[in-house]
Amino acid sequence: MNINIFRGRRLAAAVALLMLTCAAPSHAWCANLWVSVTSGLGGGIESYTPGQLAQSGTPTPIHLSTFDAATGIAFDDSHNLWAVVGGDTVVRFTPAQLKNLGRDPNPAPGVIIKSTYMFRHLYGCSFDHEGNLWVADAEKGSIDELSQAQLEAGSGNVTPRIVIASSDLVGPSFVTFDKAGNAWIDSKNGDQIAEFTAGELTSSGTKSANVLLSDDGGCTNLCSPGQIAFDQRGNLWVPNEDANTVVEFTKDQLTSSGKPTPAVTLDSAIFDAPWGAVFDTSGNLVVMNYSDGEIAKFTSQQLKVSGAPIPDVSVRGSSI
Repeated sequence: MNINIFRGRRLAAAVALLMLTCAAPSHAWCANLWVSVTSGLGGGIESYTPGQLAQSGTPTPIHLSTFDAATGIAFDDSHNLWAVVGGDTVVRFTPAQLKNLGRDPNPAPGVIIKSTYMFRHLYGCSFDHEGNLWVADAEKGSIDELSQAQLEAGSGNVTPRIVIASSDLVGPSFVTFDKAGNAWIDSKNGDQIAEFTAGELTSSGTKSANVLLSDDGGCTNLCSPGQIAFDQRGNLWVPNEDANTVVEFTKDQLTSSGKPTPAVTLDSAIFDAPWGAVFDTSGNLVVMNYSDGEIAKFTSQQLKVSGAPIPDVSVRGSSI
């Protein structure tokens, strides 16, 4: 399986991040940072504890090694972990399996979902506010919905309940939902980010984006965008793989199509093809490089102005 459908020049890759916080103390493991990885030395899914991200170093993460490469990862409301593997398959691991990874790092997924006639090359995945799982198909230029009912039905060869194709999706990688339930999809090949409203997500079809953010022609605002993240105020943060920057677009800049100038541009020396981004519950931004797997954490204070900040913490997993 070759997941590097449009980025085959690298062997080590960090392709998705997710910070999950659970309220129940008995599930402290799921407050970890979870990362999907592919690497010339092996990959899969890794998990870092808050303690491991508290100081710089080379910690040994917890490994989920059932599959040697994973792209998208997402947690449902029951804390099951869903992952995109092999470019055409979605699998599920239970909280009990995740808690037991120290003893069994290769659990068998309890649910395996394929779509022989629809899935071409899946990459990222994300849950909407109703519990439906959306996957981005980089080859088909679409986002596909696996409904909550389809997920609960278990393993099978299914037809996605909704398929939305668009000329505004050019090699889409990830789906990210804002607080209003609108879907934002980054297109690496098109140097753009497309938004489809929650209303547009209720039916299949070939559609145009409600908002389309595009490159300014100089690779200074959008340049091979990776996994995007919204901060607590609704501002959008974008890692630009080919520009080695992370940029912020304010909430007000997201209301109409155009080529907006970033409100903040970070060009930290640690960036080496930044690809994944996520916020923790304290408002710190965690960024992961595609090239070397370095994880960098920037405090909320460091995000207020443009510059080349030194990350508050930087770590590199032992498997990268």
